[in-house]
Amino acid sequence: MDKNERKPHFTIIDRMDDSSEPLWVEYFRGFHRGIEAQVFGISDEWIGEHHLLIDYSIGGSGDSYIDMYARGYHDGFEGMTPWSPSLTSESSKSLNTASSV
Repeated sequence: MDKNERKPHFTIIDRMDDSSEPLWVEYFRGFHRGIEAQVFGISDEWIGEHHLLIDYSIGGSGDSYIDMYARGYHDGFEGMTPWSPSLTSESSKSLNTASSV
């Protein structure tokens, strides 16, 4: 995906950042960073953190805020549509399960 294809996602992120709980804000911050990494590439200085965030995207950092940021980073980097607290309870349950592992 290029920058123009991602513009709708940035609109969603901005809107959700303004109205979300702190954990969701971390998710959207990570999602935004993941999009940047996908579009602009990963510099040599960032590669270690990139791998760490991908590892934490399934949970396990010991900090739910880091896990949510990492999950957002992963989703943004992979070109997925951002999760939203207003999605169906089934999808929200999946995200909550992943972030609490």
